[in-house]
Amino acid sequence: MRDVERILVCLNIAGALWLGARHNSAWFVLAVVGFGLYLTITDRLLRRQISERAWPSEGYARFAFNTNLYFALKHLMLGAIVFAVSGSLIA
Repeated sequence: MRDVERILVCLNIAGALWLGARHNSAWFVLAVVGFGLYLTITDRLLRRQISERAWPSEGYARFAFNTNLYFALKHLMLGAIVFAVSGSLIA
């Protein structure tokens, strides 16, 4: 796991705990924007490295994007569960 991914996961869990306890649903917008930026930036950087190479490189770029998309969705769902649990325990 890269350092950027570790930071995103820690911020996601901390934000879900903190804002879930305060019943502040702005966390969902922040989490989606954060993971969306991560997906966009990593995909752009990879495609810039590949540039005009052969088609297998394009296949790898699609594979990497789908892997990162799965990572983002998995941690958004985890954050949503933590948000709901922390909101219901503190209430």
